[in-house]
Amino acid sequence: MFRFMLSIILTASALAGASPAGALDLPSLAGHPDEGTYRFYLNEEVLVTQDFKWEASGAYEGSYAISMAGQTVSTTMRIEPGPDGSWSRIDMVTPQGLVAVVREDSIARTTHEKETTTTTLKEGTLLFENFSPPLMSAVIRSYDSAKGGSQTIPLFIVPVIVVDATIEWLETVERSIGGQDLRLDRYKFGIPGVDVFLLIDDQGRVVFGDVPAQHGAYVREGYEGLMKPEEVDPLLSKPEFEVDVESNVPIPMRDGTKLATDLYRPRAEGKHPVILVRTPYKKEMNELQGRFYARRGYVYAVQDVRGRFSSQGKWEPFVNEANDGFDTITWLGTQSWSSGRVGMIGASYLGWVQWWAARDRPQYLRAIIPNVAPPDPYFNIPYEYGCFFLLGAIWWADVLESEATGDLSGKAMQEIGKKKYGRILRELPVVELDKKVLGKKNPYWRTWIEHPDNDEYWARASFLDHLEDLDIPVFHQSGWFDGDGIGTKLNYLRMRSHGHANQKLVLGPWGHTDQAMRRIGDRDFGNAAIVDLQRDYLRWFDRWLKGVGNKIEQEPLVKVFVMGSDRWLEDETYPLQATQMTKLYLTSGGSANTSAGDGRLSFALPPAGTPPDRFVYDPGDPTPSPDIPIDPDEMDPSKDDQPSERSIEEARAFNRGYHARVNADRRDILVYDTEPLTDSLTFAGPISAVLYASSSAKDTDWFVRLSEIAPDSTIFQLVEGKIRARYRESFSAPKLLQPGEIYSYHLDLWHTGITVPPGAKLRVEVASASFPKFSRNLNTGGHNEKEEKFVSAEQTLYHDAEHPSHVLLPMIPIKP
Repeated sequence: MFRFMLSIILTASALAGASPAGALDLPSLAGHPDEGTYRFYLNEEVLVTQDFKWEASGAYEGSYAISMAGQTVSTTMRIEPGPDGSWSRIDMVTPQGLVAVVREDSIARTTHEKETTTTTLKEGTLLFENFSPPLMSAVIRSYDSAKGGSQTIPLFIVPVIVVDATIEWLETVERSIGGQDLRLDRYKFGIPGVDVFLLIDDQGRVVFGDVPAQHGAYVREGYEGLMKPEEVDPLLSKPEFEVDVESNVPIPMRDGTKLATDLYRPRAEGKHPVILVRTPYKKEMNELQGRFYARRGYVYAVQDVRGRFSSQGKWEPFVNEANDGFDTITWLGTQSWSSGRVGMIGASYLGWVQWWAARDRPQYLRAIIPNVAPPDPYFNIPYEYGCFFLLGAIWWADVLESEATGDLSGKAMQEIGKKKYGRILRELPVVELDKKVLGKKNPYWRTWIEHPDNDEYWARASFLDHLEDLDIPVFHQSGWFDGDGIGTKLNYLRMRSHGHANQKLVLGPWGHTDQAMRRIGDRDFGNAAIVDLQRDYLRWFDRWLKGVGNKIEQEPLVKVFVMGSDRWLEDETYPLQATQMTKLYLTSGGSANTSAGDGRLSFALPPAGTPPDRFVYDPGDPTPSPDIPIDPDEMDPSKDDQPSERSIEEARAFNRGYHARVNADRRDILVYDTEPLTDSLTFAGPISAVLYASSSAKDTDWFVRLSEIAPDSTIFQLVEGKIRARYRESFSAPKLLQPGEIYSYHLDLWHTGITVPPGAKLRVEVASASFPKFSRNLNTGGHNEKEEKFVSAEQTLYHDAEHPSHVLLPMIPIKP
């Protein structure tokens, strides 16, 4: 639920190393003395400055400082070589504490606080660290120029991860720096998920490293002239202005409360369009984006929302944002330096506030870009179709109460990450968990729990039913793995249902981010997944706030990525016009329990008389969330203060195999598979499910998951949907079940896009819990989050001709 600013830098990085006398052969660090300074730029701004000294013996010492939002955090790293020049020890002083890495032949043992992690190194492993660019020169030295082409190298990403990367010589280029002509070799360094394009001088030094996917660049001091100008586009706003910053401007709200706002203004005469960002996560953390837009002729206003950081008032999520957003837009639209045209941008909660402000149609608001924005709170967080989003809600409250997003060092987030949620969240009643996690009663946590129905409280924070007259251009952006992705789907569809023009939609293979990425877990979708979203956002504002005739609205408005075939599909509407909604039916011989059962999926309607499937759902042993691996040690309180040691390989194997083990071990999960496909199958768009089921309980929950199963049995979860039974007809007027009666349940499974190849399968899972992600239904018909007593429920799922339980797939007739 928050945007961590440094996630836009690099997802991985590298350095070179070699072994002391022993079985493992690693490159030497010795023989290449060097010292100097590097800077990492994000767009035009310096974010990181690094100084280093690399001795002829192979000893390396470097320090770097990250400066942003009025904060500076520093890290130092020293590498000690062994007798043969290979690294034997790495010591780091980081904002999160001391880190020591000791190598014993092929084993790297990393210790931080009381935890030790062991990593097995491969032959020829090189080392890499995000903000230590001089060490990339060792990667270049490892390249076999006689062999040429793309070459694979193992990397130890300091301090714990081993991955395979690639390095490839591309060309020799000529550049002029300070009147001196240089011949530089250009390489492509492929780290999993991101490519870095390196320029190497005749001494083998990295003098420039371009990270185009993230608009970042490493630059050695003295080589600033290598920074590329932006792409030549006469219709795109250019970074031509100096920036003036006015901090903590108090903007008055209708009740007299003043909200602190930072204004980034171009140093230029005249009136300028305004871009507004409203955030609960500390406004100064948006400094880099503020400077980006102000350099391009916009006034960028970033505001702490009511009751957060520098703003007055009482903080309560959701409920004040509509009025406060309206009042802020009105103030900005009437200032002497304002053109009267205001836009909004921002991700997650920063996207939410745009919808709340737009709901009441302030006259100066002309366009919005709600990145990864949720829908009405009742349908995503803290509730999702009646189920309480337990883990997400308490984690978000912890982030808010600790003000972790305002801490550049990451210490506060580290403390949150140490908490044993798998154990803590088992305690009942749920309402008391705020004291366990936050150390105190939390008023909005308890208010959320007091309102399990979609009642008047949630109506104050809802907007989906108020969009009929909101005819403004909207750039909807999200990813198939966005934890708030249901919002972009519902928000876009509601705007289109009213016929509003200029509704742009981009859906990629990404998570909860406003940046394009190409990797989720171990799955890499290639360079096609990287699109320049920053440029598209700027073009959107140029068109609607500056009136630039760039014709972005005449390009295909809908663009969705199809995983597997790793391609984009474009159209004017969503779902895509070629979509053929197709039912995939559940069937079995009555024993679909676990992945070893007889559950099957078929495009043919099941015959009459097909026996139902049954299982027992016990809230005392809740069905686990298969996408949230819980380490058994997390459940043992005796291990909390004890030093621990674990293998990173074992941890990865545990995480990768967790979903499959849950499917295999839990009889309270029904599993339905297709036969291995003989032809590829593509679907892209909204997905839903219909279940016909009965329960012995007065109330219960239903969860449905859809996954791709690779030929090697790897599970790639695509979507999940859920519904609390009492809300099957209405979310505002709950109705308990008649035990034993068959009801139909309609579940929203969000959306995805994928080509499933021949030999793979599709899998549908049905369960009555997904813990600890979602709070358990106690099956009593009472208040699930305020009570402690529970009963087991005998669940029956029907899938015959009269009760055709199915998943509805948006099939696309394309070839891979």
